[in-house]
Amino acid sequence: MLQASDNIDENLQSLTGTTRFTWQASDGITLSAHIWETDRPNCPTVLCLAGLTRNSRDFYRLANVLQKNNLRVIAMDYRGRGMSDHAADFRTYSLEQEGDDIDRGIKALGLEKFSLIGTSRGGLHSFSMAKRHQGRISSIIINDIGPTLEQQALDDIVASVGSVMTQPSMIAAAERLQSLHGATFSKLSEADWITFANQLYSPASDCVTLCYDKGLGDAVREEDKLIPQEDLWASFNNLKPIPHLLLHGENSPLLTAQTAQKMSQLHEKMEFYTVPSEGHAPLLWDQPTQDRILTFIQRSL
Repeated sequence: MLQASDNIDENLQSLTGTTRFTWQASDGITLSAHIWETDRPNCPTVLCLAGLTRNSRDFYRLANVLQKNNLRVIAMDYRGRGMSDHAADFRTYSLEQEGDDIDRGIKALGLEKFSLIGTSRGGLHSFSMAKRHQGRISSIIINDIGPTLEQQALDDIVASVGSVMTQPSMIAAAERLQSLHGATFSKLSEADWITFANQLYSPASDCVTLCYDKGLGDAVREEDKLIPQEDLWASFNNLKPIPHLLLHGENSPLLTAQTAQKMSQLHEKMEFYTVPSEGHAPLLWDQPTQDRILTFIQRSL
C-alpha cells in the first residue's frame, strides 16, 4: 500500500474536517456527499457539484475558506464518482439520472434555500436546477461552462474518459496531468500538480487510480451523451431570475471568451470573471477567485 511519503495528501484524500452524508438513488445505489459544517446555527448553505469525472475533493480548498466565513458547504459525488456507488448499468451515468440523484439528495438533506456552485458538468446541472428549484436557489456560480462548447475540446474529453485509469505513483499521476494540461494551467508549481493529482486519484495497493467508474467512458461515448441534446441557450435562460457569476478560465479550450461575453450580455443578473493562467476548469484555489465567489454569495443572500 502506498504511504503518505509517496506524496499522498491524507487530509485531501480523507476530506479532513468534513462529515459524510449518504442517501439512496431511485435504483437503490448509495450516493455520497461531504459536509463542511459551521459552529453557528442556521448558516447559509452552498451546494457544490463537480465536473464529469471529478469528486468532492475539487472543492476542498474553497470549502474550507467558505466555512471559515460562516457558510455551510455540501459537495456531492455523482453516481460512479468519489465515494458514491458505481452503477450496475453504465447507461445511468446520464445528466437526467444525475439530476434525479441530486434532487433526492436535496430532499434528504432538507435544503430549503442554498447557493449553487457548478463546475463544468455541475454548471450544466445548474441550468436545469434553476427551473426545478425556483425560489430555493439564492445564487449560482458557473465554473467554465456555457451553452456553446468547442467541439474539439468535447471530442478530447470523450476520448480521454476511462482510457487510462491508473498510474504507478502520485508523482507519475501529477506528471501525466502536467503533460495534458500544462499548456493551459501555465503557472502551477510541482507541488500544485501533486495536489491536483490527489484530487483526482486515490491510492490502491501498488498504484493510484482515478476516482470514477471506468464505465463512465462507455456512457459518454454512447450516442454522444456528454452534453444534453436540447437547446442549451434556452436552458441557460432558466438562470435569468437568479443572480449568477460565470467563472471563465483564460486558457479554456471548452468555453471561449466570445461565448462568455455573449452569456453576460444576455443576462442582466450575470457577472463575469476571468481566472488568469488557467484552463478548463479553473481549480478555485487562488485567493482572488475565492474572494470573488465568497463576496458574490454573501451579496446574494
